[in-house]
Amino acid sequence: MAESGEHRANARSEAVSVVVAVLIGFGVAVELACCLGVLVMDDAYDKLHYLGPAAIVGPLAIAVAVVVSEALSQAGIKALLTAALLIVASPVLSHATARALYIRQRDHVESTSRRPG
Repeated sequence: MAESGEHRANARSEAVSVVVAVLIGFGVAVELACCLGVLVMDDAYDKLHYLGPAAIVGPLAIAVAVVVSEALSQAGIKALLTAALLIVASPVLSHATARALYIRQRDHVESTSRRPG
């Protein structure tokens, strides 16, 4: 009986290792693909599109891998909080970057309010 329980624990440990390896591999592949996209694109606006998955999908996959490996320990919670921060901050930073580029290309800010004439 003891061998059966030990065998199950080994099988579970191997399954967890495979899941962690797949998630980390996926996260690294997303990061590399996004880096390649940034290098290949000519326009700054096109390059910004490749930053989204690099800041959201990749870190989220790696954070989930940490949680699968470490459970909700201190490391798992920190990984989830870091991923959550990136998920919230990335779209804001991408928008601010695009707006700054737009303003710089036009040398002014166009008013959105209409003045009665």
